Amino acid sequence: MCGVADYTGRLATALRDTGASVTVEYLDSWSFRHIMEIRRRYAGRKDVVFHLQYPSLSIGKSMSPGFLPLVLPNIFVTLHEFRIFHILRKMVFLLPSLFAKAVIFSNDEEKALFAYYFPWSRKRLMVVPIGNNIPRLAPGKAPSGPERIVYFGQISRNKGIEFFIDTIARMREGGSVAEARMIGALVETDTDFVDYVRNSAGRLGIELKLNLSPEAVSETLSEATIALLPFPDGVSNKRGSALACLDHGVSVLTTHTERTPEWLAEVTYPVTSPDDAAAMIGKIVHGEIPRVRSPLVLEREMAARDWHAIAREHLRIYQQTVR
Repeated sequence: MCGVADYTGRLATALRDTGASVTVEYLDSWSFRHIMEIRRRYAGRKDVVFHLQYPSLSIGKSMSPGFLPLVLPNIFVTLHEFRIFHILRKMVFLLPSLFAKAVIFSNDEEKALFAYYFPWSRKRLMVVPIGNNIPRLAPGKAPSGPERIVYFGQISRNKGIEFFIDTIARMREGGSVAEARMIGALVETDTDFVDYVRNSAGRLGIELKLNLSPEAVSETLSEATIALLPFPDGVSNKRGSALACLDHGVSVLTTHTERTPEWLAEVTYPVTSPDDAAAMIGKIVHGEIPRVRSPLVLEREMAARDWHAIAREHLRIYQQTVR
């Protein structure tokens, strides 16, 4: 349920593959006592660095992560979120801005915002992209038979679900027999929205692929030909579902905004409405536009998001910063 915990586990595995010794410390509660226990555990070890991944579900609203630089040596911080924090929560990172060896972000926008609040930290701010959280276990299949249109991500309100369903409705009205699938998990407590999704799926022939394992997700994506991911706030470097679709060789249609980085704008097709998306899918199906957009850019950027490349970049940062 926690994306940061998932990221941490995958990074730890990749670091171990490079030969590093890695321990992931899962704290039962974020308190001064628990942090001091970690300090005592590694006392006298000059070859150890400590790296906080923030935020995670286990941290909750604790203020203690902001005080780690006063307690632990060689501290690094990765902020997976910063923009969405209210001002008081942003100020928790005053001490890391002063004393952390480095503060790492997944994109330039969050880095620039942190530098706006803490300008003295600029030289110690770095960007390392996130990796694909769905390992590619099977090669993508060449299109044969009907198209397979997928949505992959959280199936809940404010995720562009209505956009996807309306697009499939437009396609059905036009006589399309393309297969349609939604991959993700439903928030069952939102009964009105669950009923809407299930009723729409039954009416339009959309297959719901719910609560799949990462292996099953990879298999389903390897069978897909086109992904429609209409994020309300636009595709960005933090959209793991978009990265997974691109890595599996799926043509991605999505929304572009000012938050969309240049490389993602180059390798995905922009859509603004269900009618627009249905028309764009038709162009891909009929060969009017290529299925793979900017393949060289895509290959370069996906290589940079390989977990072993991310691990090597972390080791470089550690070694460069801790003499």
